[in-house]
Amino acid sequence: MAAMAFLPGLILVSLVDITGRRFFHYSSTPLQELGSYFFFACVMFGIGFTYIKDRHVRVDIIRERLPDRHKARIERFLLVVLLLPFCLVLFGFGVRMTWLSFVQDEGSRAALGLSARWIVKAALPLGALSLFLAGTYRLFHPLGNEQDKQ
Repeated sequence: MAAMAFLPGLILVSLVDITGRRFFHYSSTPLQELGSYFFFACVMFGIGFTYIKDRHVRVDIIRERLPDRHKARIERFLLVVLLLPFCLVLFGFGVRMTWLSFVQDEGSRAALGLSARWIVKAALPLGALSLFLAGTYRLFHPLGNEQDKQ
């Protein structure tokens, strides 16, 4: 639900940027960067929520034909082997990257870009943490639990 806080900002910034470019022949680098930052925040803060609600994108041909018991086993196996370790690595990398950005007072590479890039980079470890927590929850509450899908 935290991603929903950034969605109105993304819509507003996109509308202002598109209107400015189309009708006033004006382009703003900070506005374009802000739009991409809002989009990144929506994705990173929404990824854990979509996984916990089982609303994430699946491209499955074989899985849909399997019984629920096998689906749950495969899901748990992949959680332990792939998703949870990946989230830990992503979290560690994201924390380090955010800290370095903060210490170096990193700003945009564009001449007129936004400063304090560490704020945007902090969304990476927070999103990885939310996905890790969602994966841990799903490890102990299988996908077949109808109560969770409501």
